[in-house]
Amino acid sequence: MLAGLLDMSGTNLSSFQKRGGKIILMHGLADQIVPPQASADYYERLVATMGNEAVSQFLRFYEVPGTAHSGFGVSFNPSWDVLGALDAWVAGGAAPTAPVITDTHFKPGRARPLCEYPSYPRYQGGDPDQATSFTCAR
Repeated sequence: MLAGLLDMSGTNLSSFQKRGGKIILMHGLADQIVPPQASADYYERLVATMGNEAVSQFLRFYEVPGTAHSGFGVSFNPSWDVLGALDAWVAGGAAPTAPVITDTHFKPGRARPLCEYPSYPRYQGGDPDQATSFTCAR
């Protein structure tokens, strides 16, 4: 019922895509209001309807560890120029690649890679406050 109210039931976004529309979808994995699986489920339904290749032309989906509803975190408060990234993608055709988010509250300056779903940042060793110490893995 909630999906219908939020208009998340439609999974054919081909008209939006044909007009050059782009989406950067982010969902905090510590969201206490809307379960992160809701966005993952919607993304999976988009791919099932339109195909992975079509969806990858207009949508990037990132799950953000340690971040709650509305972008404020329970252990990580992310900062990233998402509007700038969206503008560069729409205006110049440059889709986001390997974005890095920075914590602005719990440990300012701490950085993590923003991994495209279904990848997740996995610690590989080194300084745990640096994005380069993580890799996007499944």
